[in-house]
Amino acid sequence: MNEEQSDNYINAVDRGELPAPSTLDVDVPDESRSIDSNSTGPKGEIAPASTSETPLVDGNLWNAIWIMSWPLLLLTVAMSLVGMADVQVAGHLGAPIQAAVGLSEQVLFVFMVFLQSVSTGTTAVVARHFGEKNINESAIATAQSLVIAVCGGAVLLLAALCFSQFMLPLFSQSSEVQTCGIRYLNIYSWFLIPYSVSCVAHAAFRAIGDARTPLIIIATQSTINIAGDYLTVFGNWPVAGLGVTGIAWSGVVASSIGALMAIVLLARSPLGSAFQQLFPLEKAIQLRVLKIGLPSAIQRLGWAASVFFVFFILKMVKEPTAALAAWTIGMRVEALLFMPLMALSLAVSSIVGQNLGAKKHERAIKAGWDVTNIGVILMVVLGTVLFLGADQIACFMTADAQTRIATREYLRIGAFGEPPLAVAMILSGALQGAGDTKMPMWVSIFTNWIVRLPLAWLLALTLGMGTPGVWWAMTMSITVYAALMIWRYKEGSWIHTKV
Repeated sequence: MNEEQSDNYINAVDRGELPAPSTLDVDVPDESRSIDSNSTGPKGEIAPASTSETPLVDGNLWNAIWIMSWPLLLLTVAMSLVGMADVQVAGHLGAPIQAAVGLSEQVLFVFMVFLQSVSTGTTAVVARHFGEKNINESAIATAQSLVIAVCGGAVLLLAALCFSQFMLPLFSQSSEVQTCGIRYLNIYSWFLIPYSVSCVAHAAFRAIGDARTPLIIIATQSTINIAGDYLTVFGNWPVAGLGVTGIAWSGVVASSIGALMAIVLLARSPLGSAFQQLFPLEKAIQLRVLKIGLPSAIQRLGWAASVFFVFFILKMVKEPTAALAAWTIGMRVEALLFMPLMALSLAVSSIVGQNLGAKKHERAIKAGWDVTNIGVILMVVLGTVLFLGADQIACFMTADAQTRIATREYLRIGAFGEPPLAVAMILSGALQGAGDTKMPMWVSIFTNWIVRLPLAWLLALTLGMGTPGVWWAMTMSITVYAALMIWRYKEGSWIHTKV
């Protein structure tokens, strides 16, 4: 079936002229849990039935994109500001501590990906049921996701505390970086428990089209975190000399407050009955969430592992500590650019998921392309700003001369990769909203392990380009990723994914 035939077939299905294939149907929920468009949920919530109540599946598509995008844009900017504050404050304590914070958070990311995978599954399942106007089933999926995430968070905390001290020496030869990093990780790892709650709660809010509540939570959490960074390091509060441990405690306290807010606000939402449905465990629903989420986890783990190999390459270039610090700074600065892309990716994920649940396939497809166009235009502008302002940004973020040079190179080379990054992230988000997480997983593994790492080794070490060779390899690999995501989205079989 070619693309034109596929479009005609989808149109016929939507008009009722042809039966929908069984693969488009989600699992049929238990009748005792099902509610139609005129019924109420378990706590009296009215299932969405009108255009005003279901903006993601009815009315103007650009309005739906706007409703989801602007709160998520502010949310992701707030999150990226926290990362920048951590690194900027650590820079005043010295380049080794700055490198330790960046490396430690990358180690912790390995543990976080499992929790993020649960949130990916949560969004797909909850959005699909909400698009069907089945609030009760959405609440049950949220409840079971919370159980998975909290249990996983506890296990991952223990793993982080036990193994982090053995992981850091693998990626840095500096004893000072290792010592500071281990001290930072032993405290900051405790953030995994509240993060597990927030991760699922925010995914559930997004899935039902509520992007404002996560914004309120993250804005509060980020304000506390940034204030804590500056107060503990520069204000010597509550005691003097906390240094890098003050940065770690600021993150733990802020994330704990954010998790408490998420619990209270989720209980007051249409999904509030989730807290009455945590037990008994629903293994079938948990498996559905994990089936979608685990490929996403593998994708993120593959990326994280490839980053560690990038660390190995950076260890062998001239001025390795400056190179690692530059990578840390560059990633945080670049986060200000690609966090808006994350907002668009999260927004389109919810829109696609709900519209597939409502059997509005053309609207789901169009949403992906429209949001991608927004992202590309945005990143052309911001990439230009990044290139022109690279020197000023590097001077602001670090006082070390060698780190400034490496950071400036990172930002200028990375600027060329911003538009393809927009394509890759947004179309990947659209596919995840449809529950299609396996293909993005394979594409990510290919571009990181077959393209990025061999190319980085070749350019940086074999051809003697040093750190710029690594930065060019990163830019070229994301361009390949974008091309493959375009192919997958245009191919169209993802709309048949069963959630």
